Amino acid sequence: MDTKLIEYLKDYLSKNDLDGLVINSTNEFLVEYNMLELNSRYYVTGFTGSTGDVLFTNDKIYLFVDTRYHEQADNQVDKNHIEVVKMPMTQSFLTALTQIVPSYFKLGLISKKITKNFYDCLYKNLSTKNSTIKLINTDPVIEFKKDEIKNINYNIFNVDKSITGKTPDEKYSLIKEYAGEKFNILVTSLEDIAYLTNKRSYNFAYSSVFPAKAIINENFATIYTDCKLSDIGQYYKVAAMDEFESAVKSIEKSELYIDESQLSIFDYKLIKDNNKILKSHLKLFKTVKSEEEIEHLKKCFERSDNALKIIYEMINSETIYTEYDYYEALVNSMKENGAESLSFKPIVAAGSNTSIIHYSSPSKEKKVEDGDFLLIDYGGYYEGGLATDTTRTFIKGTPSSEQKTAYTSVLKAFLNAYYTKYEKKSSYFNIDKIARDNIYKTAPEGCEFSHSTGHGVGISVHENPPRVSSSDVSKTKIIENTVFSIEPGLYKEGWGGIRLENTVYAKKEEDKIVMKSLSHFPFEIKLVDLSLMSDYEKYYYMKWQANSCIL
Repeated sequence: MDTKLIEYLKDYLSKNDLDGLVINSTNEFLVEYNMLELNSRYYVTGFTGSTGDVLFTNDKIYLFVDTRYHEQADNQVDKNHIEVVKMPMTQSFLTALTQIVPSYFKLGLISKKITKNFYDCLYKNLSTKNSTIKLINTDPVIEFKKDEIKNINYNIFNVDKSITGKTPDEKYSLIKEYAGEKFNILVTSLEDIAYLTNKRSYNFAYSSVFPAKAIINENFATIYTDCKLSDIGQYYKVAAMDEFESAVKSIEKSELYIDESQLSIFDYKLIKDNNKILKSHLKLFKTVKSEEEIEHLKKCFERSDNALKIIYEMINSETIYTEYDYYEALVNSMKENGAESLSFKPIVAAGSNTSIIHYSSPSKEKKVEDGDFLLIDYGGYYEGGLATDTTRTFIKGTPSSEQKTAYTSVLKAFLNAYYTKYEKKSSYFNIDKIARDNIYKTAPEGCEFSHSTGHGVGISVHENPPRVSSSDVSKTKIIENTVFSIEPGLYKEGWGGIRLENTVYAKKEEDKIVMKSLSHFPFEIKLVDLSLMSDYEKYYYMKWQANSCIL
């Protein structure tokens, strides 16, 4: 913990007449995987998880984490100064924060790092407590650390139409058809801009995007960025990033489309009141993949599957390797198999560490020995800038009966969710329910399935929509050519965990919706207990193994 930073923040609260300050993990573009050197929450807590925010007060520092990070947060933070608020899967940061903030509390929010939706809901919740919100335009943590932060030079490249399926001009024409004769659309999602322009960069951590914002109207799309962009298309213009604010302020008496779940409250407050605000559905354009994108993803996952073979070889050898040995071998194998970048930091966890759902620090000391699980969750980017994401759980040596039971329970959940033929009116919620209902039929006592069943995959490895979960947001119809993961898991703290993840796409077959997997790596034979399977589950298992990549 940086004690000088902590004292600086306490002084900041005093000077700004605040009782507390929300410190975010994201940046001004609201990305999920923010670089640690730009992650304010990391500087305050030392916690390295991809998500998780902080409430900083004079008396206490609260770190809010969901079920994926409960163990990791406990292991990484100084509990003498930081209280880890462990949110259940069904609770949001917004709800948990509202519960902790007391009455008559003056709370500071960094306006560029929270969405319009978040601000509105929190404002409403705190008003009932007579608490107030003060918006701050500059992040004091980044100001304190600015001399340590280096500038990034972004190398931008074009993705060919043979991969994307459409040119930027063709995408613009579709958007114009959707929006009408006179309109403006504010675009602040980096993934949306990468999609629109067919341009990518691998200089941002675990992504294929570049920093930019955009305004689309009935004449053209203007991309605001400080990156050097070559010609995009006849309907596109490029302007400096610092011109975005004045451009938004200049929009008057227009139908203005925004996405309040992606637009910061800072950018929202630039909008003039005389505009008619409408909901933007721009993100749905990239959610449904073109046939060309699907074909490209098949090739990407084939290379990604091949990269994992090194792990199978290592764990089945007589040599004892550490977690870090496996991690290093996997990263090298990904590069050798054509990965231009990683879509997230691979999770390489052994033994009891496998219960830490987003374990992020493979150890050079932790050896993988007989009877240990080895959980590998990994993904990469290739020439098209689309992510891969796969998880497999291996065993070193001979498994116990409990390990086989837990693994087979997770496998049954996946097989049932994947091979079910869904009605056309079925939703992503239905996929989650099938996985969740099946996993507990044979799960060992104490093991919990403590995360959602899946998420969208695309330019971002965690794309939204779709989401495959037990929440209401997943109660939307399954759409053909949406790409998402199916990844049930079971975890028990101190014992270990299993997760089996395959990225799939939805396809219509006659009057049903079926899943087609992009991942084809086989399951761990040593961990499968066929006696726990029904006849049709055995058939599904044998079918998968027969169609999987050859080791």
